[in-house]
Amino acid sequence: MQSLPSAIETLESMLREQEPNLLRLYLNPHIAQACFCLDRYVRTTWTDPSGRAAGGGEEFQSFLANGLEEALGGAIKLVRYNRGAVDGIRVGLVLDPADRLVGFADWDLPDGHRVEFLPGVRVIGRRAFGEAAERLRSGDFDGVVIDPLVLVAGDDGLLDTHAEAIGELVRRHQPAVVTCVDRESLARLRGGARGVLREVVPDLVVFDESFAGRAVPFGAFTARRSMFAAWNRMGKSTFHSTTFQPNTVSARHFMNVMAATDPEFFRRHADELLAIADNLTRRGEAFRHYYNPSLYRVIRTAGFETADVRAVGSSVVVNGRPVLDFVSGVACSLRGHNPSGYAEALTSPVGGLGSPQAELRDRLQVLTGLGNVLPAVSGGTAVENALKAALVARFPRRHVLALRAGFGGKTLFSLTGTANPSYKERIGPLFAEVHYVDPFAPDAREQIDTLLDKHDYAAVQIELIQSVGGVRRIPEPLVRHLDEGRKRRGYLLIVDEVQTGLYRTGPFSQSQVFGLTPDVMLLGKGTSDMMLPFSLTLYSDEVAESLADRGAGLVETIQGHYGYELGYRTVLNAFRAAEELGLAGRVAEAGSRFEQALRAGLAPLRGVSDVRVFGLLIAIELDARGGPRRWLRKRLGASYLLAMLRHERSPVLAGFCQYEPNTLKFTPPLNVSPEDIDRACETIIDVLGRPFPRVIVAGLASMLRPSPIRKADHEHRDRPAVELASR
Repeated sequence: MQSLPSAIETLESMLREQEPNLLRLYLNPHIAQACFCLDRYVRTTWTDPSGRAAGGGEEFQSFLANGLEEALGGAIKLVRYNRGAVDGIRVGLVLDPADRLVGFADWDLPDGHRVEFLPGVRVIGRRAFGEAAERLRSGDFDGVVIDPLVLVAGDDGLLDTHAEAIGELVRRHQPAVVTCVDRESLARLRGGARGVLREVVPDLVVFDESFAGRAVPFGAFTARRSMFAAWNRMGKSTFHSTTFQPNTVSARHFMNVMAATDPEFFRRHADELLAIADNLTRRGEAFRHYYNPSLYRVIRTAGFETADVRAVGSSVVVNGRPVLDFVSGVACSLRGHNPSGYAEALTSPVGGLGSPQAELRDRLQVLTGLGNVLPAVSGGTAVENALKAALVARFPRRHVLALRAGFGGKTLFSLTGTANPSYKERIGPLFAEVHYVDPFAPDAREQIDTLLDKHDYAAVQIELIQSVGGVRRIPEPLVRHLDEGRKRRGYLLIVDEVQTGLYRTGPFSQSQVFGLTPDVMLLGKGTSDMMLPFSLTLYSDEVAESLADRGAGLVETIQGHYGYELGYRTVLNAFRAAEELGLAGRVAEAGSRFEQALRAGLAPLRGVSDVRVFGLLIAIELDARGGPRRWLRKRLGASYLLAMLRHERSPVLAGFCQYEPNTLKFTPPLNVSPEDIDRACETIIDVLGRPFPRVIVAGLASMLRPSPIRKADHEHRDRPAVELASR
């Protein structure tokens, strides 16, 4: 078996070079290279009947994900969005002869019942393949429109056995074809293998974790740029996204694995790959064409279109000028960029419990009262794990109660907990048995009781602080009511601590503030230590017993998909660092310092409506009610954020709440120094004190002149951001 590059070495190189990892404004050469390679893989592997490259020669744009299921879900979303409504019932048919997607769309119970997670998606595994093939041959689908058709590599022989039936289905239904490949199956196709996977030219291709050696989370789907056009429009650039992407570690390791396992491809495209690394203009073109044109425009506007970017501690250093990073990958950072000792700790011996998983379970039992752990690779997959576990454990209950302004994610199933309808347009059907209540409504409790009386609920899903929805804490009496009702009514209480957990607000979790031990808890963001995509779904012993009785194999399946050794070790790293740094007390002190400075400095400003501080989860709500502020509400926050980023003395990188673009959001590293807090507060107060017309005019003018943190393009054209390893 071929030896693969070490993920530890990839991480060590990043740390040594102080390369940004979870920084969206980084014009990342590895992202540009990886997406260029995905384009070339597709266009040089498949040809249409006329002999032209797949897509008729059109370039392919890619979306990077954290695994096969995330990538496939995104591909299905893109197909649905492009195809729109159809006459009749539309079903995405997934032919999965190697059982790679067990648990993706549904779960079979021992008694023969099936728990559905994704309506409109049917996965046909090995056991059901014969029966399904008969229906394919007969064309008997009872008025159902098959779209998309997903072909999953792994047991290509079984697919080829039914090649005629698959071809007939493609002719009858004309579905968008999605082909899922691993490294081995792609190599066979590129080596000249014939069969269904070669002959049915895909519209989209999904690449799985094997392209990064299954050592770090990775996945991608790629499609013609014309299919992505709808999502590239202004206002749609974040319609589909996932936690931890884009990141450097996955893309850089993808490139290292590709160079080792496909040296011929690497040599053939070496000139282009080196140009992307060395030439800033070529890098920008590749990033824009093959990855994300909208993000490229943001990078240019922010002044980060440069090769000279380093990240260390609480700062990003751009052309030698420090910028305080108070986004931190959106609340991912415990101890800043490229934390010291991270790589060494990954290889250190585990304690007396024998494995990182065992030590992690032991620590979490003490910290949360929940000692059962499911791994995940993003906040969205952690939410999906929780919902799958709840629906299986509480079967036949189907209903889920969630809160308005809540956010569960943007993956197909995690959208269940996302109340905002703008993220769901044109991609149905989605999980339907979900009901939303505004937790801040005067009659919220009565609305909840009415719904609970009407249906038997499998789960109630809540965030104790709605981070995407404006950084607001749910009223405590409502939380108490939901907690008290779960035993009487039989639902599972799911508490999402993806953004609030791991000391972000001071205590380990917000659940501790309420004295709450939920049935299921989600942890993420900080679990990555700003280095490796990894999240967790924790659950009680009672849930574990129900899953053992009803969902035999579900836990093992999820662990098989997401159980990265480096992920478990990264979380342990984070826990140990938090103890050494005394983060619980340190975050409380830092939050108090922030609050005092901001309240004192912003109190006189009429343009600021509110300041909300929960440790180091901080929001400043701008008044968007009158005059130009009301007309430009969606641009209000962005204008002030750009002014902060371009501040003459102490530039600050901050974000905003997706549901409330007039609410600025600050999530600095948890070990942020008092000096950095003071500098940031001075910048925030200075910028928010400026008249809005001046900010708007300055923002427009700044787009026409070089940023103070950007040099002319030609100064970096021949300077590599990171040396590409010669092989």
